[in-house]
This record gives sequence, structure tokens and C-alpha cells, in this order.
Amino acid sequence: MRSTLRFRQAVSRSVNGVVEKAARCVVPEPEDPRPQSIYSAALEEAHKYKWIESQKSGHDLGDTALKDWFRKYWLPFCRAKRLEHVEGMQKWSEFAETEFGQVFQLIMVDDLLCDRVLDRMEHGCDNLEIINWGLTWGLPMERVIDLLELIDINRARLEPIAITE
Repeated sequence: MRSTLRFRQAVSRSVNGVVEKAARCVVPEPEDPRPQSIYSAALEEAHKYKWIESQKSGHDLGDTALKDWFRKYWLPFCRAKRLEHVEGMQKWSEFAETEFGQVFQLIMVDDLLCDRVLDRMEHGCDNLEIINWGLTWGLPMERVIDLLELIDINRARLEPIAITE
């Protein structure tokens, strides 16, 4: 119970502190790297997976291993790339250029709530789970929802590459 109260107080101070810090500090913009393709990066990862799994089994697994990678890892891979994009770490051509680095300034001013939301998303939580977490902890729900809309993790639901032979 005490830790719940401390967390709520920390978030409250964080929300107020973020507004104050943002008002008085100049935060650098994220670097503007060249956009990469999620599809190319995914195919490269799938081929690495194929090589590793083929080595383990002692023979070439072929397209079966590629399909296995896409079945197991495609959605988490896309989620991770979406977070990289909105955090300003890497620009991905499948997401809007205007969305690049949207939460970068919040990260730079140590926004505790933004950090916690991103952390939960990195660990696979979806929007509803984060909303339930916010309600359970008595967090400022308007701000939680604003962050979820800003990050828009559902944009990471891209269609995978069709592996054909």
C-alpha cells in the first residue's frame, strides 16, 4: 500500500515537473537518420534465424525457418520498430515521418509516466492493459490516454512479407 502511494506521488510530481522542465529547457531534436524499411530489416533477421536454426538441426531448413520466424517474431519486431520510431531512435519508412521522435522530448525531460508506458509497451502490453494499469494505480488517465494516442502502437500491425517458393 505504501509503495502505491509513493508511486502515485512520484507520478504526480513527474507530471508537474515535466511541464515545468519543458517550459524552461531547450531539448535537442532527435537525429534525423535515413529511413530504413522494416520489411528489409525483418527479412535480414529471419535469415539470421534460419541460419542459426539450420546449424542447430544440421541441415538447411529453407523457407520453413523463414516462415517460422515471421509467425513467431513479426508482430513483436514491428512493435519494437514502432517504439524506435516514435522515440526518435530510428526512422522507419513504413511509419509517417511526422511521427518520428514524437516522444523524444518527453524522454529527454525524464517524464516518469511516459517512461513507464513505454516500458510496458516494450514488454508487450497493449493499450487496454496499460489503461487497466493506470486505473489500478490511480494515475492521471487523461495523460495516460494522451500518451497512448501519441505512441499509437496499433500502427505497428503491418502485414508480413509473403514467403513463396
